[in-house]
Amino acid sequence: MSFGDHIEELRLRLILALYGLVIGVVLTLVPGINLGQRIMNKMVEPAQEALTLFYNDQAVRRAEVADAGGEVSETAQAIIPADAFIMELGKIAPELKLPEAETVKNKNLTFPIRYMESGIIKIVNQGMRPSNALISLAPLETMTIFFMVCLVAGLVIASPWVFYQLWAFIAAGLYRHERHYVTKFLPFSLGLFLSGVFLCFFGVLPVTLKFLLEFNVWLGIEPTLRLADWMSFATILPLVFGVCFQTPLIMVFLALIGIFNVDDFRSKRKIAILIMVVAGAVLTPSQDPFSMLMLAVPMIILYELGILMVARKKLGPSVRQTD
Repeated sequence: MSFGDHIEELRLRLILALYGLVIGVVLTLVPGINLGQRIMNKMVEPAQEALTLFYNDQAVRRAEVADAGGEVSETAQAIIPADAFIMELGKIAPELKLPEAETVKNKNLTFPIRYMESGIIKIVNQGMRPSNALISLAPLETMTIFFMVCLVAGLVIASPWVFYQLWAFIAAGLYRHERHYVTKFLPFSLGLFLSGVFLCFFGVLPVTLKFLLEFNVWLGIEPTLRLADWMSFATILPLVFGVCFQTPLIMVFLALIGIFNVDDFRSKRKIAILIMVVAGAVLTPSQDPFSMLMLAVPMIILYELGILMVARKKLGPSVRQTD
C-alpha cells in the first residue's frame, strides 16, 4: 500500500472505531439500565469505604489513647427539668417523700457532669462522620465526571470492536503470510487489556488508596478526597494498565515480523526498564511514587514474560519467513 492508502485506511478504521465507541457510550446512558450511574457508584465505593475505615480506625486509636490515660472531658452543665427528674426518681425510689411533679413544673435542675473522653470520641465519630467523604467543589463537576465515566465505560464495552479495527489497520501494512498473526493475537490482546483494567480497578486502586491514607496518618493530616481527583485517577489508571499489559504481545508480534529477536530484547533490558519506570511516572495521574511503581513493576514483569515467549518460539529476524 502507498502512504496515501495507509492514511485512508487509518481514517476508515478510526471512523469505524468511533462508531463503536459511540454505541458503547449510548449503552451506558440507556434509561432503566443506568449502566453509567452503576459504574460511577461502583468506582466511588473503594474511596468511600477506605475513608470510612480510616475515620473509624482513627476514632478507635484516639479512644484507646484516651482510655489508657484516663482522660475525662471538661465539666459541662446539664440542665434537667425538675418535674421530669422527680417523676423518674419516684419510679426507682417510691418510698422517698418527693414533692408532686406538677408543683415544680417549669423549674430546672443544674448538675455539673464530666464524660470519659473515649466515649465522646466514639459518639462524635458515629454522629459527625460525613455520609459521603467525596466532595464536589464546582456546580458542573459531578456532571462532567459522570460523562467522563460513561465515555471510559463505553470504550471498555466497545473494546473488542476497537481492538479489531486497530489490528485490522496493522494487518493492512503486513505481508500476506504475516496477516494471520492479527487474527491470532486479537483475542489475546483483548484479554490482556481487560486483565489490566480489572487488575488495576480491583487490586491496585484499593491498595494504592490505603497506602496514601496511611501516609496521611503518618503525617497527621486528615484526608478529604475531591470527586474529580479521585474519578480521574480511577478512570485513567485502569486504561493505562490495560494498554501497558499489551507489552508481551507487542514483543512477540515484533519478533514474528522480524524486527527484533530475543537477543535484542535482552541486550536492551536496562534501557527498557528505565523507559518503563519513566512511563509509569508520566502515565499515572497521581504524583505519588507508589502508583508509579504499581504500573512499572507489572510492566517489567510482562517484559520478562515477553522475552520468555520470544525465546521459546525462537522468533526474530534470523528466522523470518519470506513472502
